[in-house]
Amino acid sequence: MQRRGEVLLLLGPCVLYLVAFSVYPLVTSLFRSFEDYNSQQNTWRWIGLGNYRQLFSDTEFWHTVEHTAFLTFGGVALQVVLGTALALFFNQRLRGATLVRGLVILPMLLTPVVVGLMWRALLNPDWGMLNWLATQVGFHNVQWLTDPSMALRTLILVDTWQWTPFVFVVVFARLQALPVDVFEAGEVDGATWFKRLRYLTLPLLMPAIAFAAIFRGIDAFRTFDLVYGLTNGGPVRSTSTLSFQAFQNGFQYFHYGYASAIAYVMVIVAIVGVTVMLRFVRVRREDI
Repeated sequence: MQRRGEVLLLLGPCVLYLVAFSVYPLVTSLFRSFEDYNSQQNTWRWIGLGNYRQLFSDTEFWHTVEHTAFLTFGGVALQVVLGTALALFFNQRLRGATLVRGLVILPMLLTPVVVGLMWRALLNPDWGMLNWLATQVGFHNVQWLTDPSMALRTLILVDTWQWTPFVFVVVFARLQALPVDVFEAGEVDGATWFKRLRYLTLPLLMPAIAFAAIFRGIDAFRTFDLVYGLTNGGPVRSTSTLSFQAFQNGFQYFHYGYASAIAYVMVIVAIVGVTVMLRFVRVRREDI
């Protein structure tokens, strides 16, 4: 009995915290997704699947799905390639690499909203520094954030700038833990650098690369703060993501039920996506 009391004392606060701030909001928002809120009368009305029917018949929602998918897959692909390349480069143990590695990881330490506001200033068409540099090399009037076809690509580039260091840190840590004798044996057998990279290094790095890609995919899928700080969903909703659309409907238009429906579609997609990826991609370290 005494041990049970100690367990309850130690786990009780954690359980209460999870129930209050995770379980209760999830259950409540699920019920709200089947209701409609009247802001004038401050009342809720049960409408069943009405929010979901409206959601799936809304063309703006499907455009937002396209933007979110493009940001998620395009951004994560760039970050994985660049992060892995950086890890392989810094593994050469060049002089001054320790200092440069510290500078490389600085972007991921910044808050995404701050990153968005900072890059909005840098890309300002009138007085932004990057626009001035583009003018000096012959590119005039580059509409980084005002051209709908350019804004989403700019958002991906900024997201890549901030989160490539995360992939780099994960892959570089795994690279440092690889056994040296495997590569020495490959070199003795006459394998070139490229063959050692293709047949030894990359296969051994795949668990770390897969982990970083899955983690970043989940994070990119729910991107809100960078969009809010950099583009605010514009121009003409060309950079609106599912998280941003849920925010707008809930806290600007007071369509709480509709916003909850968007959020639960995101939850279902995330669960299915991660389950499928974990089914086909191994993220566990294998004994060598």
